[in-house]
Amino acid sequence: MRFFSATFSVCLLVSACVSACGGDADPGAPAATPAPPAAAEAVAVIAAPADVPAEMPGDPAAPALANQIDDVMTGSDSGWSEKTSGADVSKLSKLAKFPVGVSVAYGNEAFSYTNSPAQQAVIKTHFSQLTAGNIMKMSYLHPDRDTYNFTQADDFVKFAKDNGKTLHAHTLIWHSDYQVPAFMKNYQGDKAAWLAMLKTHVQTIATHFSGKVASWDVVNEAINDGGGYRNSLFYQKTGADYIEQAFINARAVDQKADLYYNDYNIEADAAKLRTLTGMLDGFRARSVPITGVGFQMHIYMDYPSVSTISAAFKQAVDRNLKVKITELDIPINNPFSPPYQAGDIKRELTPALAQAQKKRYCEVVKAYMDTVPANLRGGVTVWGVSDPSSWLISDLFKNAHADWPLLFDGAYRQKPAMRGVADGLSGKACI
Repeated sequence: MRFFSATFSVCLLVSACVSACGGDADPGAPAATPAPPAAAEAVAVIAAPADVPAEMPGDPAAPALANQIDDVMTGSDSGWSEKTSGADVSKLSKLAKFPVGVSVAYGNEAFSYTNSPAQQAVIKTHFSQLTAGNIMKMSYLHPDRDTYNFTQADDFVKFAKDNGKTLHAHTLIWHSDYQVPAFMKNYQGDKAAWLAMLKTHVQTIATHFSGKVASWDVVNEAINDGGGYRNSLFYQKTGADYIEQAFINARAVDQKADLYYNDYNIEADAAKLRTLTGMLDGFRARSVPITGVGFQMHIYMDYPSVSTISAAFKQAVDRNLKVKITELDIPINNPFSPPYQAGDIKRELTPALAQAQKKRYCEVVKAYMDTVPANLRGGVTVWGVSDPSSWLISDLFKNAHADWPLLFDGAYRQKPAMRGVADGLSGKACI
């Protein structure tokens, strides 16, 4: 068995639009279309986001391209103006007693952390926890059956430690075709052999990072939109057993890390949530060591409702499980809405839209604070730093126009959305 582990210069990046280092969808396929919501909330939810860089690690052209894009997007299309900037927040993470995190990327991907002092300052100043967009996934850490490569991830761990940040690790098992190592796709064996192979995978990785990460997304996106288990390669070979075995195997080698099941649309899709709660109840009956539920929270300005989000959080709280918002972003445009499809596309972040987004961010964070008791708050992570770096630009909007889903503009200046999060954490009125 081969292991690679080394330390070299850190090159961190924000989860991306051009590099698509954000959430978790196969970039080679169109975004999944979620089941239609009820007529009273006739807006489609965001499907799992794209997560693979457009250029593979090692592409020397990527940083230069990122800087060119970053420069272009700091102008009027970034949505920033004196009218929308609002009062600055001095240090966001200081407003919470739980982790306030951000997704970042590593390597030669767009929006390079190391090429942007302004981005570095934002990350170091405002966030207490980091999540790697790509480099702690299956194909990066375990590219071949007897080969594990921890070089990049170890350097990322060092960066976090050197800057006083904790790490939420993402993810031990995920179905997406481009992230399933080729040796697994070609693996021959019965159910027992598959579970044994996955046990080795999980325990080797979790052992390596034991004591270095605060938490893991142990299994990511194992449930279908509309309910039922996703018919992934792992499900085809083991049924649903691979899910609980992953938690059992991770806990056996890491006694301290919080262990999460992570998914999208579970705050909006009632049938998907029912499958999740059924799985959680089975876990409890069989003493499966799960700590909490990760709600990705790729949501819209008007969907789902705050009451629906709160009710979903409460399902985890009622089972004495931690709730962690893992991938929060809120775009201005909703490409599934009738107005958008009729041509009503917002191409500028006006002061009125910025204020509405501020209120939406505040209401979501306030719902979290109001619904989840202090001892069950696993944290809140935003999926990316600056608007132009968001995976939504390329994956959801197909680079047709800009959008402004995050807390900072293209020049890393705070937007009103930042104040919205701060107000939600502080218990202030959402206005």
